[in-house]
Amino acid sequence: MRTNRRGSKRQSTMGLLSSMWDGESACIGVVEDVSATGIRVSQIPSKFDKNSQECFTVVHGPLQDFKVMLHPSWRLETKKEMYQLIGFQVVHPTANWKQFVAATLKTSGV
Repeated sequence: MRTNRRGSKRQSTMGLLSSMWDGESACIGVVEDVSATGIRVSQIPSKFDKNSQECFTVVHGPLQDFKVMLHPSWRLETKKEMYQLIGFQVVHPTANWKQFVAATLKTSGV
């Protein structure tokens, strides 16, 4: 049984997209949840570099886009290995990212 060792509250999201860059190629992913220090993104094509140590993303929020550096924490192949679900650690989260996450948690009642 896996234990949840996350230190930050996570909030599921609906309809947020993430434009990702691994240093070699770009793709679009679906943001599944966010926290002040992490993000989970699904529907990332399997061609996305599994060995990248850091990547760059723009999370397209409802009122503002957020530019974030990410470090992959874990990966899961999905849909016959066509896509990946990846959990990322946010590298040096900015104040506006933390405010966005706090506002998201507040509006959800968490």
